[in-house]
Amino acid sequence: MKISLSEVKKQYGQIEQLVLRAFESSMYLVQVQLAQREGVLNVCDDEGRIMRFTSQLDAKFPFKGLGITDTVLLHESAYNEMIGMPGGEKPAPLEVKLANPDDDCS
Repeated sequence: MKISLSEVKKQYGQIEQLVLRAFESSMYLVQVQLAQREGVLNVCDDEGRIMRFTSQLDAKFPFKGLGITDTVLLHESAYNEMIGMPGGEKPAPLEVKLANPDDDCS
């Protein structure tokens, strides 16, 4: 499911988690978990296109001032067998806690 950035900005204090999903070639997609909704929502622009960013700092910038208190980066690798891990079964994505947009010094 999707939610527009303008709708996210109306959710001050209701964003439980900001999720940055890292993909290859420095591409980041952003998802939010809202307090009153189940599941994560992909953040899109006002025309309904999923927003893409080239760095985690750029991805967090639109969310400054929204009172977000939990931000994580998720990274899934499609190359596990290339680094000696068994193929076939998909491992859980790497999850890293990040500074929240309001706490980021950039």
